[in-house]
Amino acid sequence: NYLVSLKFRYLKEFSRIPHYIITKTGTVLKLLNDTDVGYFFQNSEIDNESIVICFENLGWLEKEVQNNGFKDCFGNIYKEVEVFEKKWRDQFFWDQYSQKQIESLVLLTQMLCENFDIKKQITGTNVKIPGVENFNGVTTKSNHISNCKDINPSFDFKNFEKLLNEYEPI
Repeated sequence: NYLVSLKFRYLKEFSRIPHYIITKTGTVLKLLNDTDVGYFFQNSEIDNESIVICFENLGWLEKEVQNNGFKDCFGNIYKEVEVFEKKWRDQFFWDQYSQKQIESLVLLTQMLCENFDIKKQITGTNVKIPGVENFNGVTTKSNHISNCKDINPSFDFKNFEKLLNEYEPI
């Protein structure tokens, strides 16, 4: 659905597009060249220095008692979804990221760090950090924008950092 909406938005001159999307199955979809500007943050200082990677993820969810499941912000109901429970930014339930997504993220991040001389370091948090624009490493949208729900609290920063540091190219 997200890819279809991007296509529709793109035809309407919508330019807020990530460079990559990692699906739940771990498939990496490349939407833009790494050197293209995706205008994802709608801030030229950030956009000109960023390569944006998005995950296929339902985000925050609400319990749907009648249907014994959860619904997303669009009202779609899911009965089989792995839910992470934590109160964060006025929400309680979150769709989890798959291990395959994290593994693909590690490979993609490793490649981008090598190709663009980015330090293999991460902020390790999903909250706004003053001065993050000067950080040479991997950040999240939440590090730049307060009250942003990207990346949700189910993301395991410690696991990602461990896998990224352990990675050895073949």
